[in-house]
Amino acid sequence: MKKNPRKPKTPAKRTPVQASPKPPPPRNLTPELCTRLRRDMMKACLTVAETHGLTVEGGELSDIDLRHSFNIGFRVGIPMADGAIYSPDKAMFEVLAPHFGLDPSDYGRTFKSSGDLHRIVGINPNRPKYPISTERVSDGRGFKMPAENVVMYLQNSSC
Repeated sequence: MKKNPRKPKTPAKRTPVQASPKPPPPRNLTPELCTRLRRDMMKACLTVAETHGLTVEGGELSDIDLRHSFNIGFRVGIPMADGAIYSPDKAMFEVLAPHFGLDPSDYGRTFKSSGDLHRIVGINPNRPKYPISTERVSDGRGFKMPAENVVMYLQNSSC
C-alpha cells in the first residue's frame, strides 16, 4: 500500500457567520410602519437639508398599497422669512381665489365631501368646470371639484 505523497491539509478555520444588522423585509406594509417610515425619513431629510441652510416640507404619503409600496414626497427649498418654502400653487391660488368665490386664506383648508376629508391644494383656471384641486387627506389622492361645491362645503364645515 502506497502512502499519499501529499501532505494532509489542515482544515481552514471557519469564522462564525454573523447575523446581518439589517432586519428582514416585512411581509406587508402596515399603516403604523408607513407612518414610522415617513417620520424617520422626514427627520433624516431635514437633517441633511439643514446642513445646507435649506428647509423641508411634505413627507406626505400617497398611492399607498399595503401589499407592496407607497410614494412619499418631500419639497426642499430656501426658507422664506416665515420659515416656509415658496409655493407657486399657493401664490396662484391667492391671486385667483376671489374670481371663484373663495378667499385667499382658503388654501390648505379642509372640508368633508362624501364622508371623506379633503384639503384644498390648488386652482387651475384652465379647467372652468372643475377648477379647484383637492386631495383626500386619508391617502393623498387628488380630485378636481367645481368651485361652487367647494364654497358650499367650506361654509358647511365652518358651521
